[in-house]
Amino acid sequence: MKISATYLIAAQFAALGLGYVLRAPELQATAERQTTIRNELTESAFEHQEALSRAQTCIPLMSEMPITDGTAAYFSSVEGGRIVIHKNRPMPSGTTVCDAFGITGVVTLDAEGTPFVTNLRRMPPEQMQQILTSRGVMPTQAIHPFANIPNSPKSPK
Repeated sequence: MKISATYLIAAQFAALGLGYVLRAPELQATAERQTTIRNELTESAFEHQEALSRAQTCIPLMSEMPITDGTAAYFSSVEGGRIVIHKNRPMPSGTTVCDAFGITGVVTLDAEGTPFVTNLRRMPPEQMQQILTSRGVMPTQAIHPFANIPNSPKSPK
């Protein structure tokens, strides 16, 4: 009786040990997924905080689409209801820029001296619009961004 109880207990320990060994890869994969999620949440919170900080002083770019990595960074204006990019007025390297879509970036110059936006950070568009509005620098939306501006009448000769 004692021997059968000992065998039974030993068999239970063996089964538990084998079960743990068989589940170890699954447990490791779960732990890795949890670590990845935790890192992504931390990175997302850092990115949001950096975007929020940049939004306090950024120069808003007028665009109909969100800025992306590599977007050209020139000063622009709205003339005749259309966005006009001033190719003769590049933004200086290191300038912090943003858009009404909640994206901020930093201007960098490429090898030819062309300014482009890099190091993007994101935040909710509503929050960006609220900050830009409170700063009084919310970009004016073009009425017809891709409309042709009629040629000015030619003066009589």
